[in-house]
Amino acid sequence: MRILFLGKKGSGKSSLLATLFKNGDCGGIICPSVFEEGTLLGKDAINLITGERCVFCRIKERATFEGTETRNYIVSREGIEFCIQALEQAREKWLIIIDEVGPLELAGEGLYEITKEILESERNVVVVVREELEEEFLRAFPYAFKKLYLHGGT
Repeated sequence: MRILFLGKKGSGKSSLLATLFKNGDCGGIICPSVFEEGTLLGKDAINLITGERCVFCRIKERATFEGTETRNYIVSREGIEFCIQALEQAREKWLIIIDEVGPLELAGEGLYEITKEILESERNVVVVVREELEEEFLRAFPYAFKKLYLHGGT
């Protein structure tokens, strides 16, 4: 079963998944936003099996590392490797969470390959995508999905 979990930026997609699956038989990654004194710094990645956390990306002005540049962020090479390892570990679980597929993956970079491999497998998977990227995501990953839309947040 493939579930595409869609919502607008800031709607609470990552927070809801973290709450729903924190004690479940699942693996993968959740990438919550990180704030400092109310200001967005970027996102961290959390391995759902081990609970380990790693910097995934920071807004350009706050990044203290080199990595892949997107429109608003610098994505950490170590963060990408951390996520790939977490998703490899998750292959043995009943459910795999991939939070989230964004412009980097839609350009064939970042977590694109591991995401494609998991989606081509027979594993149960939930993939998080911002609503405005839905059509582009489905062109890049043309598989059958059940879709869930989250409306709310900030």
